[in-house]
Amino acid sequence: MASGSSTPATTSASSPATTVAVTTYTDPSALLKAAGRRDGSAAPPWKAVAEAWRSRAKRQLSVRIPSLGPTMSSTLRRLSSRRTDNIEVHEFCVLKPTLRTFSLAELKKATRNFSKENVVGRGGFAKVYRGSLPGGELVAVKKLTATQGAERMEGFLSELGHVVNVSHPNIARLVGVGVDGGEHLVFPFSRLGCLSGMLHSNSGAEPMPWEARYRVALGTARGLEYLHERCARRIVHRDIKPANILLMDNYEPLICDFGLARWLPAKLTHLQVSVFEGTFGYVPPEYTTHGVFSEKTDVFALGVVLLELLTGRRAVDTAKLSLVAWAKQYLEVDDDDEDETLKMADPALGGRYDAEQLRNMAWAAKLCVHASPHQRPQMSEVVQILAGEGAHLRGGRGAHGVDDELLPETDGYDGDAAPGYVDDLSRHKALAFAVDVDVDSDEDSTPPVRHAPATTFVREV
Repeated sequence: MASGSSTPATTSASSPATTVAVTTYTDPSALLKAAGRRDGSAAPPWKAVAEAWRSRAKRQLSVRIPSLGPTMSSTLRRLSSRRTDNIEVHEFCVLKPTLRTFSLAELKKATRNFSKENVVGRGGFAKVYRGSLPGGELVAVKKLTATQGAERMEGFLSELGHVVNVSHPNIARLVGVGVDGGEHLVFPFSRLGCLSGMLHSNSGAEPMPWEARYRVALGTARGLEYLHERCARRIVHRDIKPANILLMDNYEPLICDFGLARWLPAKLTHLQVSVFEGTFGYVPPEYTTHGVFSEKTDVFALGVVLLELLTGRRAVDTAKLSLVAWAKQYLEVDDDDEDETLKMADPALGGRYDAEQLRNMAWAAKLCVHASPHQRPQMSEVVQILAGEGAHLRGGRGAHGVDDELLPETDGYDGDAAPGYVDDLSRHKALAFAVDVDVDSDEDSTPPVRHAPATTFVREV
């Protein structure tokens, strides 16, 4: 399609269970009209969004990506020097016909004027309100609350740019957006809240049954498999944890909160950041030491979540002990000694679990939390293991048949971390672990350190 054309191009995005039409706009005026008022005119707030989007694209393309070498860097510079009057074809997609735009008045009515009683989640940069649309549909309205307008817009564009481009049964569907009176993202409401509240609740409720834990494990793995291997553009979530896994009425999991998500170009194996962002307890060694992330960052985080589902423990407990470190005594045993694995089971289950499913989940967790990213499995392999179809992956030398002893922990990432990264990490770590853990809280024990909206959903009672 010619640059500047106001005619949208329609393609299709598919997953194993769903196919949706995707309309891509290369002319901001066409986008504004589609996202404007019902009379077809462009809503004024969307003009600021489009300008911010173009500015963001310029900034991202003009920054040198570490470790890419001069050839790739010059390519990015050429891209950044091109006309940016038009939004890139892949940059802003609208899923039709479901995506809606909401006025501030509509969102106020849905949330009872953003009342405190309707707050179901909160974080350092966002609050989430329970809302009800005129037709009776229950929604979660995520209102960005960062004090700086530029910071709010950056978080809004970062998350919006990812969630509008994905469609999968295990990823939270974007119902609509609103930029009137602030930045808002609207998602379906989850009556059961998030996995963190369900799994780590100290309210005296019944423990989460094994069948639900297994469904969450398999569904979350399938959602990540889609992001890594089936999505039109590879996406690394970078903040997989129980607080970012919503539970539908049947315990089907939905991955949410794409505030830290990043595209990972097909030609690259990894990217490097200069500022630490993430949640302690879920970040792998190579990210902690070098600021390097890839899809294996999500694989490691899922491994931690699997251990939480298995044991009922938090990623980092009140004594600041890592769950991964604690679990090694059960994971690093001979494959023949499977009874040792069963000792990891959450005592709250009272022995009510499927032993074969538990063994498969423990095996998947063991591979996922490997110190070497190259030894961690692809997410499609994790799905096979959890589904009981991964017997061919066994062999004692990792999912890829590479000897553990031949690979260092950071597996080829031998360059220095970006200037200031280690100091930045140390400051954030001291800040995070200085926070006292409220044993009655449903929130994660280690808060996320980030510059994008952080959200913790609480369970509806």
